[in-house]
Amino acid sequence: MERQRSTVLNKIDEIRDDVLEILKEIIRIPSITPKYPGVRREEVLGGETLCNQTLSRFYEQIGCRVDLWEEERDRANLVGVLEGVGGGRSLIFNGHIDIVPPGPREDWKWNDPYSGRVEDGRLYGRGSCDMKGGIVAQYAAARALVECGIRLRGDLILESVVGEETMDHEAGTSAAVRRGYRADGAIVSEPTSGSTRVAVAPASAGMLYMTVTCPGVAGHPGARFQFVRAGGAGPSAGVNAVEKGVLVLKALQDLEKQWGFSKRHPLFPPGYFTLHPGVIVGGPPGPLVPFIVSTYCRTEYIIWYPPQEPVEMIKEEVADYIAKAAALDPWLAEHPPRIEWKNHWPPYEIDEDHPIVRTCAACRDEVARGTPEFREGRSIQGFLAVCDATFLNQAGIPTITCGPGACSIAHQCNESLPIDELVFAAKTYALAAMDWCGTS
Repeated sequence: MERQRSTVLNKIDEIRDDVLEILKEIIRIPSITPKYPGVRREEVLGGETLCNQTLSRFYEQIGCRVDLWEEERDRANLVGVLEGVGGGRSLIFNGHIDIVPPGPREDWKWNDPYSGRVEDGRLYGRGSCDMKGGIVAQYAAARALVECGIRLRGDLILESVVGEETMDHEAGTSAAVRRGYRADGAIVSEPTSGSTRVAVAPASAGMLYMTVTCPGVAGHPGARFQFVRAGGAGPSAGVNAVEKGVLVLKALQDLEKQWGFSKRHPLFPPGYFTLHPGVIVGGPPGPLVPFIVSTYCRTEYIIWYPPQEPVEMIKEEVADYIAKAAALDPWLAEHPPRIEWKNHWPPYEIDEDHPIVRTCAACRDEVARGTPEFREGRSIQGFLAVCDATFLNQAGIPTITCGPGACSIAHQCNESLPIDELVFAAKTYALAAMDWCGTS
């Protein structure tokens, strides 16, 4: 068995350059999710399909039974099944092929967000980290097993799906479940490196998308002294909605500070759970110029909350805090901010002692001990974002997240992936498949 494992690990080193070329090929195919806000659907539609058609060739070459199908037009999912000989547990390797828009080309190295070029041991391009690198690492693991002549007892199911970036799991991961692709366990290859390389994440935070809108009253800015000074005309002269929005923003920053102490989870770093004001838009009716007092201010937040806390309690806590802050302001007390809950991505959490967690963590640590920079550390951590592991777990498939790259690099200009982490992850997946599925 020990010789079998070392043979597989050596094979991954041997095919490294070939696998890297495959990753470059699919990075050079833009596969922007067509439902991303602000994206012109007709300009990007088909990229996900082209990527998965490309991957399907490589799946077929290693003996996978390939299924390429569309839940939505020109958005093909890909599943490749390496059938086991029987008597073992089945395992899903899951990843998403869709990516977010790249932003301005000039902000990227070489003025190219899809270069696939390598510099200082990192491969650059949108999707390299989030998460084409993880998909290719899972393929590399399966290929190494096949080329080493290792037959798994349980089925190994490779999934490259659409729609994750916009929580469109019904068109992607959940569609694969409905199509019959279920297993005894699953590993999602989202990036989990941070304080620990390629950590094993049995939990994610929950995410809420909230909009808070504060009203104002139009007026001439020359009358500002009348509505900000004692003895003036007050609201009849104007109310600046932007300032009211900032009042709420400051209040939620105070709540965020409290959360640094009150919101905790053993797998997440202290202070992780936050309220992020990502968009703030305010102004007068008509053109956004300061010649009329602003009548509205809209702030859009992403809220990260602990997996053990019910979402309704989080909503109630946030709404109550906003209401109390508004009650201290004479205008907002009479014209309270409007809260809209626009989206909710549920967390997932499985026990650290679950066999899929123990198996993957043990294999990850085995690979780490073989690296020159190895140092002891806790390899089980929380996933610092959200992903399709939620929906696999909801479908009754015990699922963890474990993949190359760091969430802090995803969605940035000059997104990149350390090549050595790609190899590290592939080795982890190969050993995990052997231990989980069993070998004949």
